[in-house]
Amino acid sequence: MTSRTVDVVAASPPSLDPYDPAATAWALAAGFVVGGADVVVYYPAGAPGADPPAGVRGEAVPLTLRRPGAAIEAAELANAAGKRLRSEVDLVVRDPSGLGRLGVRRGRRNGPVVAAFVHDVELAAFDQERTSRPLVGWRDRIDLWRDRRAVRRLEESALREADRLFYDAPRLPNALRDAYGIPTDRCRPLPPPVPVVPAPPTREEARADFHIPMDVPVVVAPAPFEDPERSGTDRAREAFRRVRSFFPGARLIVAGTQAPAEPGVVVAPERNTATLVRALVAADVAFFDRRVPGFDPGAVLAMRAGLAVILGPGVRLPLDPSAGVRELTSDDPGDAASTLAELLADPAARRPLAAAAATLAARFEPTAAAEAVITGVRLGAS
Repeated sequence: MTSRTVDVVAASPPSLDPYDPAATAWALAAGFVVGGADVVVYYPAGAPGADPPAGVRGEAVPLTLRRPGAAIEAAELANAAGKRLRSEVDLVVRDPSGLGRLGVRRGRRNGPVVAAFVHDVELAAFDQERTSRPLVGWRDRIDLWRDRRAVRRLEESALREADRLFYDAPRLPNALRDAYGIPTDRCRPLPPPVPVVPAPPTREEARADFHIPMDVPVVVAPAPFEDPERSGTDRAREAFRRVRSFFPGARLIVAGTQAPAEPGVVVAPERNTATLVRALVAADVAFFDRRVPGFDPGAVLAMRAGLAVILGPGVRLPLDPSAGVRELTSDDPGDAASTLAELLADPAARRPLAAAAATLAARFEPTAAAEAVITGVRLGAS
């Protein structure tokens, strides 16, 4: 990647939580920096945050919210951040695409290229959320109609301002075409970047932190949400409970949420990358079975750590993971326990999984994502 000036608009400050929705934007910014770019990330002011990745400058954008809590609140960030974009910027990236135009000024032959990441159709998400709420009276109906119209208008304006759209779910190009008439040839698939951990602990250090002996099998169940119910960690505990008697001394680490005290279960409730990585390094098998469907960056981190990975049906990866993971086809706890027991009992069966998973995980490197964006918007070497 040649030296570029890149401005990124992120939905929130940098966070210690690897499952934070804005983590992909900050990881992408770090990928651009590794490639030699000068990068500034704009994000809404107010919420506490962690330090930006090395080499990335963060700029908090004060917002004047006209309707706090309204569905169109995200458009305020686009409006405010757009006024702060650098005049010399080559590339502007929005993650997510969001609502509202940035108002990027471009002439016929100059001005920045705009790229945007689409993780969902905001209008569809709005409809799904609002249909779960009962409407009370005509005022609620008018507010719903007004908000929906605004979301539709603002989402379409954000999408049409972008020169290139990147997506991480195969259904999205057709969904954008059907909702807004966006040509599918403006869309490019791109796995979401997952931050690289610079200095993970050794296996010995990680197990010592959890007071786990080196000679016992360990399973880790990372929680994508603070809520254990949505995270499905009870499914991991049930599978572990069924197989524990066959593996003396075995442990289950529940990371990122609370869990009831029970034999063999170690709880690490802190939601930060350091705790999650320490739990992954200490483990032999990683178990992901979330109830809320979606992408799981923890699964990518587990692959990088060389673990055998079990994915429940709610885990969505944009690449075919079949060669590098074991996929559960149902919520049957018996099937989960059987798969878990097989992998714990046979270290030899885990090795080819881990090797294939390492190749798959490389596709989620931030530097690879940054290079793909540069190629996708035709900002190659000049």
